[in-house]
Amino acid sequence: MTKKIRTITRLSAAVLAAVVAAGCEATKSETPTSPNVAGPIAGIGITAPGVKSPTHGNNISNTEPLRLTWEQSTTNGVRSLWYSVEMAVDREFAQRVYFNPKVLPSEGQQMSLVVDAKLDADRTYYWRVRAEDGANSSEYSSVAHFDLVVPVFLGAPTPYGPTGGETLTTRSVRLTVDNGSVQGRPGDIEIVFLVSTNEPFTNIVWTVRTLRSETGRTALTTPELAASTIFYWRAYATSGATTSAPSATQSFRTGAAAAPGPGGGGGGGGGLPPAPGGNFRTPDPAAGQRLPLPGYGASVVQQIASQFPNALRNSCQDDGGTWEFLDRVVDALRQYDTRWGYNGKRGNGNDPSKDVVDYHYGRGTSENSTDVYIIDVIGGHCGGNPSAGWGDVTDVTINSGTIGRWIGRGRF
Repeated sequence: MTKKIRTITRLSAAVLAAVVAAGCEATKSETPTSPNVAGPIAGIGITAPGVKSPTHGNNISNTEPLRLTWEQSTTNGVRSLWYSVEMAVDREFAQRVYFNPKVLPSEGQQMSLVVDAKLDADRTYYWRVRAEDGANSSEYSSVAHFDLVVPVFLGAPTPYGPTGGETLTTRSVRLTVDNGSVQGRPGDIEIVFLVSTNEPFTNIVWTVRTLRSETGRTALTTPELAASTIFYWRAYATSGATTSAPSATQSFRTGAAAAPGPGGGGGGGGGLPPAPGGNFRTPDPAAGQRLPLPGYGASVVQQIASQFPNALRNSCQDDGGTWEFLDRVVDALRQYDTRWGYNGKRGNGNDPSKDVVDYHYGRGTSENSTDVYIIDVIGGHCGGNPSAGWGDVTDVTINSGTIGRWIGRGRF
């Protein structure tokens, strides 16, 4: 009998302890700031964080710490907030590669976190964040994404030909380079060719850029250059944001000028063909076709630069210079073909380019036509040592999302 009473007594004490503990726990759960609060608290609202960076598919270099930044949340409750952050390689977050369940807030409106995970480069990542207080949580932020990329590096092109002062039989030269190496995601790459009369490249007579060929080798043909002359050339690669080192410098000698035909006529000196003069205009091409860019232009610009060096030196209109040099170039070109004119910068007929001429290759009236070759005729314009040049920038202009427009600048 005594044994039974002791057993009942022990059982009653255990039940009483459990009841008391349950009562204390229930009291804790009704306290908003209790760490053991049970379930969401009614009436509490937490705003969703606002992602700041990186977003919109930004390219983030994998050599820099990856920092996520967002606008902090607000709450009408009394409990402290923290943030949970997750990152995945898919928008649905089924393949999560990073998760931080509790990022404590900082002072100020913005919050940032350096991700301490090892992430693979050259792929897209998605991330989102939400605020929590242990009982309630906000909605997730909008999903942001970015590309983790290897830094862009462009290796210098290697001259393929002509090299070593080779003497050519022609005055129009095919310049060829082997493309340099590429690292990262540079986008479109262009190869820029430069031809100069001296090795320091202080007198560039021709420069043009073209899209890098996918064949591994990129080439361009110059217009006719001065006869029996040594020229130096080199090239570099550029993506706009990143530029390679220049290639090694190479040289060549152009072919001799063609002998004048019966009856003489030097053709303007240095092999420059005679200008028809008057108002000669090359007939329109067939529908859907375009006229080729004439080959005499570079020689005309060189001739004007030799005859009027002061006009070239004083050609920066933005620095008190004049239009004399460009006007003389256009006038000389129009002696060959009245398809030559000025260029409306970015297609604006009221804003003439100050170092560029146009050749109308299409059909119909030239004025206001956008069917034009766009030629830069002054190297280093507004620099310390401007030089006569001949750079076909037609493709570059179009690839940049803009156009040229033929104008007469009120002169014709």
